[in-house]
Amino acid sequence: MNVRRALAAVAIITTMTAFLACGCGQEEKPSPFLESERRLEGMYDECKTIEISDPLGEQPEIDVDEVRDMPMVDVDTVLVRSNGMAKAGVWTGVPLSEVLRRYGVEGDITEIRMEAWDGYVAKIPYEMAMRPDTILAFEEDGGPLPQEEGPVRLVVGSEDGFYWIHRITRMEIVR
Repeated sequence: MNVRRALAAVAIITTMTAFLACGCGQEEKPSPFLESERRLEGMYDECKTIEISDPLGEQPEIDVDEVRDMPMVDVDTVLVRSNGMAKAGVWTGVPLSEVLRRYGVEGDITEIRMEAWDGYVAKIPYEMAMRPDTILAFEEDGGPLPQEEGPVRLVVGSEDGFYWIHRITRMEIVR
């Protein structure tokens, strides 16, 4: 009887050791993201810098944190999405015209091609980009933008949401 107990104890200890060695029985640490959000991991940090591609040779990078220190304006407008849904709000940010000047982008420009982290592209005519209600927004209704939109988004107050690109990573200057 003692031999059986001893063999059972050895079998139990061996099984438990095997489970612990292979990681079984350990609690899985919860991810800070929902399953549907996993594809966004790393996106926010990648969008803190916006590359400018200019055929004149200037290739500066916009540091989003530096732009945040520039004088900001409020744009009270309605975002009209392509599906017809509308959202009224106040977006706070820096006029795109001021950002471009600060980074030396001036002269004969036809359009600005804005590219998002996920590959979405919006082509903004130069005249539209220079409007006072075209801003790189950091806030919506007095609070930070939702993290899934990135640290900054383009708001074009006088236009439909087609131009309101978020998660911006690149601006191509078309001359």
